[in-house]
Amino acid sequence: MKNKFSGLKKAVAVALMGSVCLSAAVSVAAMSKTVTVTDGDKTVTISTINPDTDMILERTGLSLGENDKLVRTEGDDETIRLSILRAFNVDVTDGKTTKTLTFNEGTVADAIKAAGLTLSKNDSVSLSQDTQLAPDMEITIARFYNIKVTLHGKEMTKEVPAGTVEDTLAYLDIALDKADVMNVDAKTEVKEGLSIVIDKVTYKEVKTTEEVAYQTVIKDTEELYQGETSVATQGANGERTIVSKEKYVNGKLVSTEEVSNQVTKKPVDEVILNGTKEVISQVYTNSGEISVNETEGLLTDVNGNQVKYTNVLTGSGTAYYAPAGALTATGRLARYGVVAVDPDIIPYGSILYIVSNDGQVVYGYAVAGDTGGALWAGTAIVDLYYNTYDECCQFGRRDVTIYVLDGVSEDATY
Repeated sequence: MKNKFSGLKKAVAVALMGSVCLSAAVSVAAMSKTVTVTDGDKTVTISTINPDTDMILERTGLSLGENDKLVRTEGDDETIRLSILRAFNVDVTDGKTTKTLTFNEGTVADAIKAAGLTLSKNDSVSLSQDTQLAPDMEITIARFYNIKVTLHGKEMTKEVPAGTVEDTLAYLDIALDKADVMNVDAKTEVKEGLSIVIDKVTYKEVKTTEEVAYQTVIKDTEELYQGETSVATQGANGERTIVSKEKYVNGKLVSTEEVSNQVTKKPVDEVILNGTKEVISQVYTNSGEISVNETEGLLTDVNGNQVKYTNVLTGSGTAYYAPAGALTATGRLARYGVVAVDPDIIPYGSILYIVSNDGQVVYGYAVAGDTGGALWAGTAIVDLYYNTYDECCQFGRRDVTIYVLDGVSEDATY
């Protein structure tokens, strides 16, 4: 009986121990949680009764970096979810600067905001702003500005990307040549409302000439009588050359600058001889008064005789003399009353009556019987013969009036 009881006791004890172990197992299972850890594309699931995050990461063999982020959520169904958001870099550039930012998650819009950049209506972004950020992503912002460009007088409004004026011209396919002048430096940064003015500036050298008037110089001479004048040197105008530089902007003349101004041909002064020799009155033959009836063509000589004239000539008169016995061009004896003429103007043999215009000399009757160089050259209309050199000098040169007579014989000249 003793052994039977002992065996029963042992069986009960074993049964009780099994019941306790089963109860403990049921209790542990009731306290256990299912943990899902997500690390990018990798997912690890474990069961644990210790919900401590660090213990969970230790069991899964995962660790967090300096900038990594861990998101933990617990469900009502005794589940725990851990999401590891690994840190990654994103570059944001706006054409001027590039900023490298660290993210665990977010969108392109978040990156632009984190970079401290503000978009204008003209700007464009390389990626849609709701695009999810990813490691090593590059976000580029293209800045655009509304500017005004005036090219060679033609104005236009353009939308251009950020950069320098030089970049803008390349973008607009505008090539400058050496004649173009721009109002801003090529290295100037473009900004909203900038005005770029490009003018074509050209220069032209122009030569003009102006007349330089000659001066009149009066020189006194005793070779002429008082009241007489003679042109010793004919005046001639000179020439002045002016060189100017004309400036044209877009084909329009805007200014003229004188470069040089020189007399390229000197004027020649006109020299007029003024007689200073004293006039001796009442030394000429036949001095006296005459009268003329122009209506009837009648001349009354110093003796009161009336003669008819057919023509009247005026001009410069000179005087000459010749040795005794000298003959004239027509074979006549050189004497008082035979005068030299241009036969093309006054034919040889014409009977004349000659007086000086100053009223001091009445030469009287004469015949056209000689000629000379001064007559052919036209510097004198008549050369009066006098018997002496002194008489010729006294007459000198003076204006005369010649009446061409009609119906008078050569005898009147003696």
